[in-house]
Amino acid sequence: MFDLDLDEKISFKYADNVPEGYDVSEIQYTFDFIDLVFKEDVDIDGSIERVAKKYDLDKFEFKKYLTDNKYILTKIDKREFSNEIKKYTTKHLKRILKSNGLRKSGKRHNLEKRILENNLLGNSEYLSSKSKVFHKNKKRRIRIFNEFLKDYYYFDEFNEYYMDNYRKKEDKIPVEFVKIFISRAFDDKNHVGYVLNNQVISEIFYKKEKFKLMLEQVLKNYCININPIWKINDLENHQGIPLFIHDELLFLKDRMGKNRIISAYYVVWDSFNFDEIIVSKYIGYRYLKDLLNLKDYDKILNDLSSKFYSNESLKIKKITQKTLFDF
Repeated sequence: MFDLDLDEKISFKYADNVPEGYDVSEIQYTFDFIDLVFKEDVDIDGSIERVAKKYDLDKFEFKKYLTDNKYILTKIDKREFSNEIKKYTTKHLKRILKSNGLRKSGKRHNLEKRILENNLLGNSEYLSSKSKVFHKNKKRRIRIFNEFLKDYYYFDEFNEYYMDNYRKKEDKIPVEFVKIFISRAFDDKNHVGYVLNNQVISEIFYKKEKFKLMLEQVLKNYCININPIWKINDLENHQGIPLFIHDELLFLKDRMGKNRIISAYYVVWDSFNFDEIIVSKYIGYRYLKDLLNLKDYDKILNDLSSKFYSNESLKIKKITQKTLFDF
């Protein structure tokens, strides 16, 4: 309902320069392949083709990876193989070996043995017990990531976090993972990072229908946007109340009531313990009340901009100390 529109995913390790292909994880695409075979009864080649297309993989290389790592095994019927290989001339057998990067020298029985050992005549394939164990062990982390985090974060970073925290309750895992990014953004005074990650948690609570916890995150974003102390040098381009915050507040008003939101606003504002003030707590309350009373959204934004974010003399005065009216 309140999806973020990110140009790139958020990386903790590689905030400035994410390595090429970092979004593709062997754990993810191997799990997806096995899941298709187990859960949707898609044949092995069909599953390989669908996963290769999804993750932009070479399907032949992907199949080789699955085979080399023994996720796929081959049922070899030697009698069937013997009947099949008789159809090929020695010259044709050498051609098959060469096209697969194998030695083509030796007598015919050596060529046949080499083709048998490397399964080059397409005997039936099946998932190994290793695949079944892999699917069971990875199911929880993949499900959590796909449900709450995949649109915003890289799996490799989540997987590292999960490995250290898999004993935690499932509800806590995605939230506490995102809180790492929020803490980092707060320490770095990174306004955009703080807002984006707070909204991800807000969305998680929305999906879980935990609206009281969602309200706290929405109000954190409201407070830091109404009083953008980390954006002093870029206030003219600042939108005080982004549309997604506006929509979330109105949604929560219908769920929880206006008075509850306003009461929570004061608690959340005080939790910031702002050292610098551009827009005071009281004025922030007035704008919040206007939003909840369905006053004109564009007019509120224009009012914020003209009175605060585009007012150079007021900005210089406001950021030096708290005002007497900050109550």
